[in-house]
Amino acid sequence: MAPEMAQTPYSASETKMHDAMMAANGADASEVWARKMIPHHQGAVDMSEVVLRDGTDPDIRRMAEKTIEMQTKDVAELQHWLQDRPAADAASSAETDFMPAETKMKDAMMAVSEGDADHLWARKMIAHHQGAIEMSRTVLAADPQAQIRMMAQKTIDSQSAEIHEMQAWLSTHPTPPARQG
Repeated sequence: MAPEMAQTPYSASETKMHDAMMAANGADASEVWARKMIPHHQGAVDMSEVVLRDGTDPDIRRMAEKTIEMQTKDVAELQHWLQDRPAADAASSAETDFMPAETKMKDAMMAVSEGDADHLWARKMIAHHQGAIEMSRTVLAADPQAQIRMMAQKTIDSQSAEIHEMQAWLSTHPTPPARQG
C-alpha cells in the first residue's frame, strides 16, 4: 500500500498531476510520452503558481515565473504535436515503460513535506524535474519520432539546468528550523 501524501500547499497540484499522468496512454511511446508530459508540465505550472502566491524569496519567484513561461510553451507544443498526429485506434502498452519513473517521482515528491513555501517548491521541483528527465530518457530509448526526440532532449537539457539552479539556491538558503509551538 502506498504511503499517504503529507498535506502541503502543493498537494492538490501534485495529486491532479499524478492522476492525469497515470491515466495517460497512447498508440506508441511517443504519444504516451506527450500525453504524460502535458499534465506533468501543467503540474509544474500549478505548483509554481502556489509558490508565487505563498513564497517570499525573489530568486524562487523568478525561477517559478520562468517555469510557468517555459512549461506553458512546452504544453502548447505537445498539444500541437498531438493535434497534427493521425488518430490511432488502439492504445499501446508503452505507458508501463514510464511507470518506474512516475512512481519514483511521486515518491520523491511525497517525501518533501516540511519547510516554507520556497523550500518546499525547490525540493519538490527537483524531484519533479528528475521525473521528467527519466521519462524523457525512457522515450528516447524507445526511438521516438523526430519531433518527440527533439522535445525530449530539450526537456532533459532545460530541466537539468533548472535542477542545478534550484540545488544552488538550496545550498545557499538552508531550510529554516521548524517553529516551536
